[in-house]
Amino acid sequence: MTKKKSILNRLILIVCFLSFSRIVYCQAPVSGQKINDFYLSNYKADGTRDWEIEGEKAVLGEDTVNIDTMQAKYYSEDDTLSMKSQKATLNKSNHNIHLENDVHIENKDGIQLETNSLDWKKKENKVETDDWVDAQRQDLKIVAKGLNADTKFKNVNFEKNVEMTLNDKENMHKKPTTIICDGPLDIEYTVGRAIFLNNVIFENEEGKMFADKATVFFDTKEKKLLKVVAEGDVKIIKDENVTFANKATYLGKEERIVLEGTPRIIYFPQDNEETAFLQ
Repeated sequence: MTKKKSILNRLILIVCFLSFSRIVYCQAPVSGQKINDFYLSNYKADGTRDWEIEGEKAVLGEDTVNIDTMQAKYYSEDDTLSMKSQKATLNKSNHNIHLENDVHIENKDGIQLETNSLDWKKKENKVETDDWVDAQRQDLKIVAKGLNADTKFKNVNFEKNVEMTLNDKENMHKKPTTIICDGPLDIEYTVGRAIFLNNVIFENEEGKMFADKATVFFDTKEKKLLKVVAEGDVKIIKDENVTFANKATYLGKEERIVLEGTPRIIYFPQDNEETAFLQ
């Protein structure tokens, strides 16, 4: 394709796109028309950027635009959300986007998310998927199946089969802390709280803790784990010893556990076969 033809195709797509954006009006684009090497952008009423999309190829349909090798950016007042995928479908009426194959999302705070498919709902400011997701932020990594979140990732729900890995950046020689659960996992980043539900297992160098529910509190500025509150059939395994309780609180800075609700410790001495029961 010549340079002049490529520029002409861009102009055709932009004018036709403006028609379904209701910015200006013109004859509707021909369904099935293909445009190579394109760029689209949308602006808010106050003149600030709303979003922009570019890709290698677009196929215009009656209600959608199918895009190959897509890159997009969504601009909000205090954040910029960048998205990439091999395939994407843009809905002309509501500007929602469905992304497929090698989906990668990143915001200005450094949160990165990878998955195989994702739906971005513009008016609701939400992203969601039923596929496996891999989310990372500095020393934190979460793998789960299914996700729904706001576009700023301040409130995130990982639906099931959740595994969180947290590295101690101040003590990199230490074994990472891992927390797994059947799900869901609800994260409220603005308040520094994450709630794990159903068959929760918390593990670090100090031992392993099992519970029905675990609430993790973390410092959003220092990115540190403050404490973990485990509730419901709590069991703690440390070395060869087992502790049971109704509730247990792990204090991250002090690296100790506070037990509540008639704790029972089963102690296995290593120097003989006797077993001591403390209740």
